[in-house]
Amino acid sequence: MGSGVGSAAAHVTLSLCKRLLPLLIVSVFLLTLSEVFRPALLLVGDVTVDVVEGRKAVGGAIAYAAAVANAYGTRACVVTAAGPDADLAVFKGHELHVVPTNSTLTFEHSYTWWGNKRKLRVTASPNMTLTMQHVPQHCRRARTILLGPLTPRDLDAASFISFKQGLWDRLIGFKQQVGLMAQGQQRGLDPTGKVFAFREPSQQLLDAVGPRTSVFLSDVETDSWRPGLLDELAAKSARWLITRGEFGAHEYMDGNSVHLPPEKVAAVDTNGAGDTFATAYMLALARHARSPGADANWVASRAVMHEQACKPQCVLEGIVLGSSYAQYRQWLRGQVDSARHRIGAMAASLGPFGNETQQAFAAFMTSYTLGRGKRQPNGTAGAAVGPSGLEGYAAAFNGSQKLLNAALAKLRSKFAAQ
Repeated sequence: MGSGVGSAAAHVTLSLCKRLLPLLIVSVFLLTLSEVFRPALLLVGDVTVDVVEGRKAVGGAIAYAAAVANAYGTRACVVTAAGPDADLAVFKGHELHVVPTNSTLTFEHSYTWWGNKRKLRVTASPNMTLTMQHVPQHCRRARTILLGPLTPRDLDAASFISFKQGLWDRLIGFKQQVGLMAQGQQRGLDPTGKVFAFREPSQQLLDAVGPRTSVFLSDVETDSWRPGLLDELAAKSARWLITRGEFGAHEYMDGNSVHLPPEKVAAVDTNGAGDTFATAYMLALARHARSPGADANWVASRAVMHEQACKPQCVLEGIVLGSSYAQYRQWLRGQVDSARHRIGAMAASLGPFGNETQQAFAAFMTSYTLGRGKRQPNGTAGAAVGPSGLEGYAAAFNGSQKLLNAALAKLRSKFAAQ
Protein backbone atom coordinates (compact mmCIF):
# COMPACT_ATOMS: atom_id res chain seq x y z
CA MET A 1 0.00 0.00 0.00
CA GLY A 2 2.73 2.39 1.04
CA SER A 3 4.71 1.50 -2.05
CA GLY A 4 1.73 2.33 -4.26
CA VAL A 5 1.21 5.72 -2.61
CA GLY A 6 4.90 6.54 -2.94
CA SER A 7 4.85 5.55 -6.59
CA ALA A 8 1.81 7.76 -7.23
CA ALA A 9 3.47 10.72 -5.46
CA ALA A 10 6.62 10.22 -7.50
CA HIS A 11 4.53 10.10 -10.67
CA VAL A 12 2.74 13.36 -9.74
CA THR A 13 6.05 15.02 -8.88
CA LEU A 14 7.58 13.92 -12.17
CA SER A 15 4.53 15.14 -14.10
CA LEU A 16 4.68 18.50 -12.31
CA CYS A 17 8.40 18.86 -13.08
CA LYS A 18 7.76 18.14 -16.74
CA ARG A 19 5.13 20.85 -16.83
CA LEU A 20 7.28 23.39 -14.97
CA LEU A 21 10.46 22.70 -16.92
CA PRO A 22 9.39 24.62 -20.06
CA LEU A 23 8.32 27.55 -17.87
CA LEU A 24 11.68 27.47 -16.12
CA ILE A 25 13.57 27.37 -19.43
CA VAL A 26 11.54 30.29 -20.81
CA SER A 27 12.11 32.29 -17.60
CA VAL A 28 15.87 31.74 -17.68
CA PHE A 29 15.93 32.69 -21.36
CA LEU A 30 13.99 35.91 -20.75
CA LEU A 31 16.19 36.88 -17.79
CA THR A 32 19.30 36.20 -19.84
CA LEU A 33 17.85 38.30 -22.64
CA SER A 34 17.16 41.12 -20.18
CA GLU A 35 20.85 41.14 -19.21
CA VAL A 36 21.94 41.27 -22.83
CA PHE A 37 19.69 44.27 -23.50
CA ARG A 38 20.26 46.05 -20.17
CA PRO A 39 21.05 49.73 -20.97
CA ALA A 40 24.71 50.56 -20.56
CA LEU A 41 24.23 54.14 -19.39
CA LEU A 42 21.53 56.43 -17.98
CA LEU A 43 22.13 60.19 -18.15
CA VAL A 44 19.88 62.50 -16.12
CA GLY A 45 20.01 66.28 -15.93
CA ASP A 46 18.83 69.52 -17.49
CA VAL A 47 20.01 70.62 -20.90
CA THR A 48 20.73 74.36 -20.84
CA VAL A 49 20.89 77.43 -22.99
CA ASP A 50 24.28 79.09 -22.43
CA VAL A 51 24.45 82.78 -23.32
CA VAL A 52 28.01 83.94 -23.97
CA GLU A 53 28.59 87.48 -25.24
CA GLY A 54 25.02 87.60 -26.49
CA ARG A 55 25.29 84.32 -28.43
CA LYS A 56 23.28 81.26 -27.46
CA ALA A 57 24.70 77.74 -27.35
CA VAL A 58 23.61 74.38 -25.98
CA GLY A 59 25.10 73.39 -22.63
CA GLY A 60 24.65 71.49 -19.41
CA ALA A 61 26.52 68.60 -17.86
CA ILE A 62 24.16 66.14 -19.53
CA ALA A 63 24.90 67.57 -22.99
CA TYR A 64 28.66 67.09 -22.53
CA ALA A 65 28.07 63.60 -21.12
CA ALA A 66 26.00 62.67 -24.18
CA ALA A 67 28.75 63.96 -26.50
CA VAL A 68 31.42 61.88 -24.74
CA ALA A 69 29.20 58.78 -24.78
CA ASN A 70 28.61 59.28 -28.50
CA ALA A 71 32.34 59.57 -29.12
CA TYR A 72 32.91 56.21 -27.46
CA GLY A 73 30.00 54.50 -29.20
CA THR A 74 27.85 54.14 -26.07
CA ARG A 75 24.10 54.56 -26.56
CA ALA A 76 22.50 55.99 -23.43
CA CYS A 77 19.04 56.52 -22.03
CA VAL A 78 18.83 60.30 -21.58
CA VAL A 79 16.25 61.96 -19.34
CA THR A 80 16.23 65.75 -19.44
CA ALA A 81 13.92 68.68 -18.74
CA ALA A 82 13.59 71.24 -21.49
CA GLY A 83 11.42 74.04 -22.79
CA PRO A 84 10.43 74.75 -26.39
CA ASP A 85 13.65 76.69 -27.06
CA ALA A 86 16.01 73.81 -26.21
CA ASP A 87 18.48 72.51 -28.81
CA LEU A 88 18.39 68.72 -28.47
CA ALA A 89 20.60 67.82 -31.45
CA VAL A 90 23.47 66.78 -29.15
CA PHE A 91 21.35 63.81 -28.01
CA LYS A 92 21.07 62.32 -31.50
CA GLY A 93 21.84 58.60 -31.39
CA HIS A 94 20.68 58.24 -27.79
CA GLU A 95 17.29 57.16 -26.41
CA LEU A 96 15.93 60.56 -25.41
CA HIS A 97 13.12 61.22 -22.94
CA VAL A 98 12.19 64.88 -22.53
CA VAL A 99 10.15 66.16 -19.62
CA PRO A 100 8.51 69.34 -20.99
CA THR A 101 8.84 72.48 -18.85
CA ASN A 102 7.85 76.11 -19.05
CA SER A 103 11.39 77.15 -19.97
CA THR A 104 14.86 75.75 -20.47
CA LEU A 105 17.45 76.33 -17.76
CA THR A 106 19.44 79.33 -19.02
CA PHE A 107 22.86 80.51 -17.83
CA GLU A 108 24.42 83.85 -18.68
CA HIS A 109 28.21 83.53 -18.76
CA SER A 110 30.53 86.47 -18.12
CA TYR A 111 34.29 86.63 -17.67
CA THR A 112 36.62 88.89 -15.71
CA TRP A 113 38.74 91.27 -17.79
CA TRP A 114 41.80 89.00 -17.54
CA GLY A 115 39.68 86.19 -18.93
CA ASN A 116 40.38 83.30 -16.58
CA LYS A 117 37.45 83.48 -14.16
CA ARG A 118 33.90 82.71 -15.20
CA LYS A 119 30.78 84.06 -13.51
CA LEU A 120 27.29 82.61 -13.96
CA ARG A 121 23.80 83.99 -13.61
CA VAL A 122 20.58 82.02 -14.05
CA THR A 123 18.10 83.94 -16.19
CA ALA A 124 15.48 81.21 -16.68
CA SER A 125 14.64 78.07 -14.72
CA PRO A 126 12.34 75.09 -15.42
CA ASN A 127 9.33 74.66 -13.15
CA MET A 128 10.09 71.13 -12.02
CA THR A 129 12.70 68.81 -10.44
CA LEU A 130 13.88 65.60 -12.11
CA THR A 131 13.58 62.44 -9.98
CA MET A 132 13.78 58.71 -10.53
CA GLN A 133 10.04 58.76 -11.23
CA HIS A 134 10.71 60.53 -14.54
CA VAL A 135 12.91 57.65 -15.74
CA PRO A 136 11.29 54.84 -17.83
CA GLN A 137 11.33 51.44 -16.14
CA HIS A 138 13.80 49.79 -18.52
CA CYS A 139 16.25 52.71 -18.21
CA ARG A 140 16.31 52.37 -14.42
CA ARG A 141 18.19 49.08 -14.86
CA ALA A 142 21.16 50.73 -16.57
CA ARG A 143 24.58 49.45 -15.59
CA THR A 144 25.80 52.98 -14.93
CA ILE A 145 23.87 56.12 -13.93
CA LEU A 146 25.38 59.58 -14.35
CA LEU A 147 23.62 62.52 -12.71
CA GLY A 148 24.26 66.14 -13.68
CA PRO A 149 22.51 68.61 -11.33
CA LEU A 150 23.24 72.26 -12.17
CA THR A 151 21.25 74.19 -9.56
CA PRO A 152 19.89 73.32 -6.10
CA ARG A 153 16.42 72.58 -7.52
CA ASP A 154 16.75 70.94 -10.95
CA LEU A 155 17.53 67.34 -9.91
CA ASP A 156 16.90 65.23 -6.81
CA ALA A 157 20.00 63.04 -6.74
CA ALA A 158 19.01 61.33 -3.49
CA SER A 159 16.01 59.69 -5.22
CA PHE A 160 18.45 57.82 -7.47
CA ILE A 161 20.84 56.86 -4.69
CA SER A 162 18.04 55.48 -2.47
CA PHE A 163 16.39 53.59 -5.32
CA LYS A 164 16.28 49.86 -4.52
CA GLN A 165 17.37 47.47 -7.23
CA GLY A 166 15.00 44.73 -8.32
CA LEU A 167 14.94 41.19 -6.96
CA TRP A 168 16.68 39.76 -10.03
CA ASP A 169 19.52 42.26 -9.71
CA ARG A 170 19.97 41.40 -6.05
CA LEU A 171 19.90 37.65 -6.79
CA ILE A 172 22.65 37.85 -9.40
CA GLY A 173 24.70 40.32 -7.34
CA PHE A 174 24.49 43.14 -9.88
CA LYS A 175 25.67 46.47 -8.43
CA GLN A 176 24.68 49.58 -10.29
CA GLN A 177 27.32 52.32 -10.38
CA VAL A 178 26.17 55.92 -9.85
CA GLY A 179 28.27 58.89 -10.89
CA LEU A 180 27.33 62.26 -9.40
CA MET A 181 28.62 65.43 -11.05
CA ALA A 182 27.89 67.34 -7.87
CA GLN A 183 28.82 70.89 -8.83
CA GLY A 184 25.16 71.93 -8.97
CA GLN A 185 24.60 70.72 -5.42
CA GLN A 186 27.33 73.07 -4.19
CA ARG A 187 25.76 76.13 -5.79
CA GLY A 188 23.44 78.76 -4.45
CA LEU A 189 21.56 81.55 -6.22
CA ASP A 190 21.20 85.09 -4.92
CA PRO A 191 18.00 87.10 -5.56
CA THR A 192 19.32 88.26 -8.95
CA GLY A 193 20.15 84.71 -10.08
CA LYS A 194 23.92 85.00 -9.63
CA VAL A 195 25.60 81.70 -8.82
CA PHE A 196 27.84 81.35 -5.77
CA ALA A 197 29.59 78.34 -4.25
CA PHE A 198 28.78 76.95 -0.79
CA ARG A 199 31.69 76.85 1.62
CA GLU A 200 30.53 73.58 3.21
CA PRO A 201 28.92 70.42 1.80
CA SER A 202 25.24 71.00 1.12
CA GLN A 203 22.60 68.76 2.65
CA GLN A 204 21.70 67.63 -0.87
CA LEU A 205 25.25 66.41 -1.38
CA LEU A 206 25.34 64.63 1.98
CA ASP A 207 22.04 62.88 1.18
CA ALA A 208 23.45 61.61 -2.14
CA VAL A 209 26.57 60.01 -0.62
CA GLY A 210 26.46 56.21 -0.59
CA PRO A 211 28.51 53.06 -1.23
CA ARG A 212 27.54 53.02 -4.95
CA THR A 213 28.27 56.72 -5.52
CA SER A 214 31.28 58.16 -7.30
CA VAL A 215 31.33 61.92 -6.60
CA PHE A 216 32.93 64.45 -8.95
CA LEU A 217 33.76 68.00 -7.79
CA SER A 218 36.48 70.57 -8.40
CA ASP A 219 38.87 72.18 -5.95
CA VAL A 220 36.79 75.36 -6.26
CA GLU A 221 33.97 73.65 -4.35
CA THR A 222 36.11 71.73 -1.81
CA ASP A 223 39.14 73.86 -0.88
CA SER A 224 37.14 75.77 1.74
CA TRP A 225 36.15 72.59 3.59
CA ARG A 226 37.71 71.81 6.96
CA PRO A 227 40.71 69.43 6.92
CA GLY A 228 39.78 65.75 6.91
CA LEU A 229 36.17 66.25 5.78
CA LEU A 230 36.88 65.10 2.24
CA ASP A 231 38.43 61.87 3.51
CA GLU A 232 35.43 61.26 5.78
CA LEU A 233 32.95 61.63 2.95
CA ALA A 234 35.07 59.56 0.57
CA ALA A 235 35.06 56.72 3.12
CA LYS A 236 31.24 56.61 2.83
CA SER A 237 31.29 56.54 -0.97
CA ALA A 238 32.67 54.36 -3.73
CA ARG A 239 35.18 57.12 -4.59
CA TRP A 240 35.62 60.88 -4.88
CA LEU A 241 37.34 62.63 -7.77
CA ILE A 242 38.50 66.22 -7.30
CA THR A 243 39.63 68.00 -10.47
CA ARG A 244 42.32 70.68 -10.12
CA GLY A 245 42.53 72.27 -13.56
CA GLU A 246 46.06 72.39 -14.94
CA PHE A 247 47.27 70.33 -11.97
CA GLY A 248 45.22 67.28 -12.91
CA ALA A 249 42.98 65.55 -10.37
CA HIS A 250 42.99 63.54 -7.15
CA GLU A 251 41.20 60.24 -6.63
CA TYR A 252 40.09 59.37 -3.09
CA MET A 253 39.24 55.70 -2.63
CA ASP A 254 39.67 53.03 0.06
CA GLY A 255 41.36 55.51 2.38
CA ASN A 256 44.00 56.47 -0.20
CA SER A 257 44.55 59.59 -2.28
CA VAL A 258 46.13 59.22 -5.74
CA HIS A 259 47.25 62.10 -7.93
CA LEU A 260 46.18 61.87 -11.57
CA PRO A 261 48.62 63.93 -13.66
CA PRO A 262 47.05 66.14 -16.33
CA GLU A 263 47.40 66.09 -20.09
CA LYS A 264 49.50 69.09 -21.10
CA VAL A 265 47.55 71.08 -23.70
CA ALA A 266 46.98 74.74 -24.55
CA ALA A 267 43.76 75.58 -22.69
CA VAL A 268 41.30 77.87 -24.48
CA ASP A 269 38.13 77.49 -22.37
CA THR A 270 37.49 75.26 -19.35
CA ASN A 271 33.71 75.04 -19.64
CA GLY A 272 32.60 71.39 -19.67
CA ALA A 273 35.97 69.99 -18.59
CA GLY A 274 34.64 68.56 -15.33
CA ASP A 275 31.59 67.03 -17.05
CA THR A 276 33.67 65.33 -19.75
CA PHE A 277 36.13 64.13 -17.08
CA ALA A 278 33.34 62.52 -15.03
CA THR A 279 31.69 60.87 -18.04
CA ALA A 280 34.92 59.45 -19.39
CA TYR A 281 35.83 58.16 -15.93
CA MET A 282 32.51 56.32 -15.47
CA LEU A 283 32.66 54.83 -18.98
CA ALA A 284 36.23 53.65 -18.37
CA LEU A 285 35.18 52.21 -15.02
CA ALA A 286 32.34 50.29 -16.68
CA ARG A 287 34.67 48.69 -19.22
CA HIS A 288 37.23 47.88 -16.48
CA ALA A 289 39.94 50.10 -17.93
CA ARG A 290 43.35 49.86 -16.33
CA SER A 291 43.42 53.58 -15.45
CA PRO A 292 40.03 55.32 -15.60
CA GLY A 293 41.63 58.51 -14.26
CA ALA A 294 44.11 58.69 -17.13
CA ASP A 295 41.30 58.22 -19.66
CA ALA A 296 39.26 60.92 -17.94
CA ASN A 297 42.14 63.43 -17.93
CA TRP A 298 42.75 62.85 -21.63
CA VAL A 299 39.08 63.41 -22.53
CA ALA A 300 38.90 66.53 -20.34
CA SER A 301 41.92 67.90 -22.22
CA ARG A 302 39.86 67.75 -25.44
CA ALA A 303 37.23 69.97 -23.80
CA VAL A 304 39.59 72.77 -22.78
CA MET A 305 41.22 72.98 -26.22
CA HIS A 306 38.13 74.57 -27.82
CA GLU A 307 36.25 77.81 -27.33
CA GLN A 308 32.84 77.61 -25.71
CA ALA A 309 30.91 78.68 -28.81
CA CYS A 310 31.47 75.33 -30.57
CA LYS A 311 30.87 73.07 -27.57
CA PRO A 312 29.90 70.36 -26.96
CA GLN A 313 30.00 69.25 -30.62
CA CYS A 314 33.68 70.10 -31.04
CA VAL A 315 34.47 68.12 -27.89
CA LEU A 316 32.90 65.05 -29.49
CA GLU A 317 34.89 65.61 -32.67
CA GLY A 318 38.11 66.15 -30.73
CA ILE A 319 37.67 62.84 -28.91
CA VAL A 320 36.82 60.92 -32.08
CA LEU A 321 39.78 62.32 -34.00
CA GLY A 322 42.28 61.93 -31.21
CA SER A 323 41.47 58.82 -29.21
CA SER A 324 43.22 55.54 -29.85
CA TYR A 325 39.85 53.84 -29.50
CA ALA A 326 38.44 55.94 -32.32
CA GLN A 327 41.54 55.29 -34.41
CA TYR A 328 41.00 51.58 -33.86
CA ARG A 329 37.39 51.90 -35.01
CA GLN A 330 38.54 53.74 -38.13
CA TRP A 331 41.16 51.05 -38.80
CA LEU A 332 38.50 48.36 -38.32
CA ARG A 333 36.16 50.09 -40.77
CA GLY A 334 39.02 50.24 -43.26
CA GLN A 335 39.62 46.52 -42.87
CA VAL A 336 35.92 45.78 -43.42
CA ASP A 337 35.84 47.94 -46.54
CA SER A 338 38.96 46.22 -47.85
CA ALA A 339 37.44 42.78 -47.19
CA ARG A 340 34.27 43.79 -49.04
CA HIS A 341 36.35 44.87 -52.03
CA ARG A 342 38.31 41.61 -52.04
CA ILE A 343 35.18 39.48 -51.78
CA GLY A 344 33.60 41.45 -54.59
CA ALA A 345 36.66 40.97 -56.77
CA MET A 346 36.78 37.27 -55.94
CA ALA A 347 33.07 36.88 -56.76
CA ALA A 348 33.64 38.59 -60.10
CA SER A 349 36.64 36.42 -60.90
CA LEU A 350 34.82 33.19 -60.01
CA GLY A 351 32.18 33.79 -62.66
CA PRO A 352 34.38 33.12 -65.73
CA PHE A 353 36.13 30.31 -63.87
CA GLY A 354 32.81 28.60 -63.25
CA ASN A 355 31.78 28.98 -66.87
CA GLU A 356 35.11 27.58 -68.10
CA THR A 357 34.87 24.65 -65.70
CA GLN A 358 31.36 23.87 -66.84
CA GLN A 359 32.40 24.00 -70.50
CA ALA A 360 35.41 21.77 -69.86
CA PHE A 361 33.30 19.23 -68.01
CA ALA A 362 30.67 19.29 -70.73
CA ALA A 363 33.38 18.67 -73.34
CA PHE A 364 34.69 15.77 -71.26
CA MET A 365 31.22 14.25 -71.03
CA THR A 366 30.75 14.62 -74.78
CA SER A 367 33.95 12.69 -75.40
CA TYR A 368 32.98 10.11 -72.82
CA THR A 369 29.53 9.44 -74.24
CA LEU A 370 30.79 9.43 -77.84
CA GLY A 371 33.39 6.89 -76.79
CA ARG A 372 30.59 4.63 -75.57
CA GLY A 373 28.53 5.10 -78.71
CA LYS A 374 25.95 7.31 -77.01
CA ARG A 375 26.02 10.50 -79.02
CA GLN A 376 23.93 13.27 -77.53
CA PRO A 377 21.92 15.76 -79.59
CA ASN A 378 23.64 19.08 -80.24
CA GLY A 379 23.51 21.44 -77.24
CA THR A 380 22.79 18.74 -74.65
CA ALA A 381 26.20 17.17 -74.12
CA GLY A 382 26.82 16.41 -70.46
CA ALA A 383 23.29 17.47 -69.40
CA ALA A 384 21.17 14.33 -69.92
CA VAL A 385 20.92 11.58 -67.36
CA GLY A 386 21.86 8.27 -68.93
CA PRO A 387 22.60 4.81 -67.64
CA SER A 388 26.13 5.84 -66.72
CA GLY A 389 26.60 7.09 -63.13
CA LEU A 390 29.11 9.61 -64.46
CA GLU A 391 26.43 11.15 -66.65
CA GLY A 392 24.24 11.57 -63.55
CA TYR A 393 27.10 13.42 -61.85
CA ALA A 394 27.30 15.69 -64.87
CA ALA A 395 23.63 16.63 -64.52
CA ALA A 396 24.11 17.33 -60.81
CA PHE A 397 27.17 19.43 -61.59
CA ASN A 398 25.27 21.52 -64.16
CA GLY A 399 22.44 22.17 -61.66
CA SER A 400 24.81 23.17 -58.87
CA GLN A 401 26.72 25.38 -61.31
CA LYS A 402 23.54 27.31 -62.06
CA LEU A 403 23.00 27.87 -58.34
CA LEU A 404 26.62 29.01 -57.95
CA ASN A 405 26.27 31.46 -60.84
CA ALA A 406 23.08 32.89 -59.33
CA ALA A 407 24.78 33.33 -55.94
CA LEU A 408 27.77 35.05 -57.54
CA ALA A 409 25.45 37.37 -59.44
CA LYS A 410 23.75 38.37 -56.17
CA LEU A 411 27.13 38.99 -54.54
CA ARG A 412 28.27 41.16 -57.44
CA SER A 413 25.08 43.23 -57.39
CA LYS A 414 25.26 43.65 -53.60
CA PHE A 415 28.83 44.89 -53.55
CA ALA A 416 28.21 47.09 -56.59
CA ALA A 417 25.35 48.75 -54.65
CA GLN A 418 27.66 49.41 -51.68
